[in-house]
Amino acid sequence: MTLLVESITTWTDTDVADVAALVRQLGHTVSEPAMRARLERLTPAAGHRTWLVRGDDGRAVAVAGAQVTWAYASDEPTAQLLLLVVDPEARRNGTGSALIGTFETWAVEQGARRLSAVSAAATDSAHRFYQKRGYHEAGVRYTKIK
Repeated sequence: MTLLVESITTWTDTDVADVAALVRQLGHTVSEPAMRARLERLTPAAGHRTWLVRGDDGRAVAVAGAQVTWAYASDEPTAQLLLLVVDPEARRNGTGSALIGTFETWAVEQGARRLSAVSAAATDSAHRFYQKRGYHEAGVRYTKIK
């Protein structure tokens, strides 16, 4: 597989289906129409960026998504990696590292010096992945669903 990270803003039906399947690997339930609506909201104009890595057949085997946010405690933006999923068949060949490297380059281009990654609480392998790349736990996020 040729490792090429592609920034994407236009979504084919196949891309949407592939991203939905990748997101479902994280345990989330999402239909393709719902995934398309989400992707169409997460635009560069809204401060977001999405990247794909495609397999040799052209199908997406990995996706990453990020946003830039501003905080009350800093004059500089923070870049947040909100999504990083690599299909099990595409793991262990640098795909995740290529995506996180692309995210970090983009973050610096946006003026961010603080980078954060969102990771599910029960995903030890993901935690190790981020820690090996210099990320550390920084606080706790609380969520309330209504």
